[in-house]
Amino acid sequence: MTDTTRVTRRLLVTVFFVALAIVNSYPLVLGLDSTIGEHGDALFSVWRLAWVAHQVRVDPGRLFNANIFFPEQSTLAYSDAMLLPALVLAPLHWAGVSPLLVYNVALLAAFVLSGLAAYALVRYLTNSTAAGMLGGVIYAFAPHRAEHFDHLELQFAFWMPLAVLAWHRAAEDDSVRRRLEVAALVSAQILSCIYHGIFLVTWLAALTVWWYRRTPARAFRSLGWSLAPAVLVLGLYSLPYLDSRSVVGERKVEEITGYSAQPLDFLSAPSTNRLYGWTSEWGANERHLFPGVVVVCLAVAALWRTADRRLRVHAVGLVVALILTLGLNAGVYRVLYELVLPYRGLRVPARAAILMLLSLSVLAGAGLAWILRRLPPDRAPLATLALIGMVSMEYWTSPRLVPVDVEGSGWHRWLKAMPDAVVFEWPVTVPWRLYDMRDVLYMYRSTQHWQPLLNGYSGKYPRSYLELLTEMRSFPYTSALDYLRQRGATILVVHERPGTRPSYAAALERLHRDPHVTIIAQGRDSGHRVTFFRLLPKEQIAADSTQVRP
Repeated sequence: MTDTTRVTRRLLVTVFFVALAIVNSYPLVLGLDSTIGEHGDALFSVWRLAWVAHQVRVDPGRLFNANIFFPEQSTLAYSDAMLLPALVLAPLHWAGVSPLLVYNVALLAAFVLSGLAAYALVRYLTNSTAAGMLGGVIYAFAPHRAEHFDHLELQFAFWMPLAVLAWHRAAEDDSVRRRLEVAALVSAQILSCIYHGIFLVTWLAALTVWWYRRTPARAFRSLGWSLAPAVLVLGLYSLPYLDSRSVVGERKVEEITGYSAQPLDFLSAPSTNRLYGWTSEWGANERHLFPGVVVVCLAVAALWRTADRRLRVHAVGLVVALILTLGLNAGVYRVLYELVLPYRGLRVPARAAILMLLSLSVLAGAGLAWILRRLPPDRAPLATLALIGMVSMEYWTSPRLVPVDVEGSGWHRWLKAMPDAVVFEWPVTVPWRLYDMRDVLYMYRSTQHWQPLLNGYSGKYPRSYLELLTEMRSFPYTSALDYLRQRGATILVVHERPGTRPSYAAALERLHRDPHVTIIAQGRDSGHRVTFFRLLPKEQIAADSTQVRP
């Protein structure tokens, strides 16, 4: 094969995955700078990427002390920091590209790169371009990936197939260089998505032990060179998360059990799936794990016919991934939870389904390759088109998108020039409805000023934030305002939101009568009215109350 042919093939494969990414996210491509996924986690990721880009230039030593949940520390560690992709994308922020555009481009690129990475792995193992393309479709666009459309960190999964590809190559020549390549790629996955990184280390350790089960010394050497450096990276990266653990605690067993897969989940697709969306009620949130009918049939065909040890190791990988996905519904995961500290911070074992997709992409690709080898050459292209087309149709998704007011009120940018600003934005939710993510919009707006916020949204919540929500039930009366001053707030932003109690007009009327609150600006934000107030510091209030008047 000539270099020109090889380049042309790679270009066509890339165009194929770009087209699938556009189709399965449509109409996102028409509004990359003004549209986003419906779930609040999408805006949360916009904020995360922008915060890292901002802070590495201003004060990298305080990177994890993000501007939310003031005055708590290490607040970026309440969720996945996505450190590696955030650093890679930082130059776009520095160049003035809209944070929303950066996010959406990164999201689509993650799908494309996942497809290309799985393509490379499956093609290497099967020596079939068609099998590689099928593997890329499975890994990048299966219903599990579609369910997490708004979870950007979970879409940064393209390091995993590359790490497994490096693992296969290392198993062939057993060189230190190859094993260090595995360690580097696993480390990259850890720094892109902690969930995937922890699961990948566990999965590769199990596969390594199985592969070298007759030569324990080689297994030990392989684990040492391939995974020990990655575990060290995980340990160093976990230091801020260990600091936050004393504030937000660990995941409770009851919470983990609720996100552990159950048998019926593997027959359920998310409601956004065009073909199988009606099965969504069979599963639960983050537990829609249906891999598709065609994929299962092809994987079974491969396991039935192939004797290739490199392919059969993925049958072991499929079992290991299944056990992880079942979480506390399987005994092994409970042992990991008790003995391996990082597992105590993972809420959703069902996210290990990404490794099931990885094994299925290899096995189904091998099944397709086996079929094509037995067909006449003139029929192979039609069979390839039919099977890849069928899988693509099974995976066809229409995500729910919402518009974003990019400009907002304009006053949020004005806050950037106020050196003493500590901001609280109202309305907020209540402690028993944390899923009502009002604060995530305030965090998105804070990318225009980066002032400290009492508000916040993340994977975990500090006790101080829950106390804040409780105290704000008396807003806008004096006790609530005194509490805000006690917490250090100097700027109060009041938004008009339909259905809020008290109403926007009632809140403003009460605040106007407070002599210690001064209005400084009014405007519109996301189509609704917004008013900015300055809160007189409690020290000045005390001084005014003791001043002797003539």
